[in-house]
Amino acid sequence: MIKRHPLLVFFVLAFLLSWYPWLIALARHTTTGPNPLGPMAAALIVAGIVGRGAGVKELLGRLVRARVGWSWYAVALLLPVVVCGTAAAIAVLLGAPRPDLTHLPTWREVVNRFVFILLFIGLGEETGWRGFALPQLQRHHSPMVASLILAPIWALWHLPLMGTEFAPPIIPAFLIAIVPATVLATWIFNHTRGSVLLQMLFHTTVNTVTAGAVFPLFAQGGSTALWYAYAGVWVLVTVVVVRAGGLRKLTV
Repeated sequence: MIKRHPLLVFFVLAFLLSWYPWLIALARHTTTGPNPLGPMAAALIVAGIVGRGAGVKELLGRLVRARVGWSWYAVALLLPVVVCGTAAAIAVLLGAPRPDLTHLPTWREVVNRFVFILLFIGLGEETGWRGFALPQLQRHHSPMVASLILAPIWALWHLPLMGTEFAPPIIPAFLIAIVPATVLATWIFNHTRGSVLLQMLFHTTVNTVTAGAVFPLFAQGGSTALWYAYAGVWVLVTVVVVRAGGLRKLTV
């Protein structure tokens, strides 16, 4: 059954191996987030059963696929910064309070947070979502359709964070933002020979810049406006990329 339906089994395992801390917490009348290493563990299990050693080797090989051109490193590391900075400027122009720079993190804090997210969240999630699920989806679907299938599944995976890390007013903005972010992740993936390393850097930069640097500056007000501006900028960037033919390249 696993060999006939590897993607379905992967998704079931990814949720089970990620959500178990949350389910235990709910039973104890507390709450917690998902385990980010769940998708990676699920991908390794399914890849090992379906492809044996070769499947695991292919999956792990994507983690060290680094020769992809410096321009794609620039995209992965700078695009989230530009998007978040643009969204912050738009939010202020629309009436949000100016950011409180007293909450600005030090460079050491930013670097420490980046490394932690890279080796925990980036590695755990992207090995599964892009390292395993996306290539499987693109075997039968176009890059755009594959992205639109993966986006709501990835969004649902974040359910344990809804109402805690993502306050109710910003949940719709998060759900909007995750769709173009998924499409852009596919764009980067397909132009970097399926590099999970670039996906890790992209995901890590997004989380570091938003939750770790810019969004806390609006903690005293304006965070909701910032979130919707942020989602809108991601949509705009994705429209530009798609119209320019960025998703025409098929995965390798």
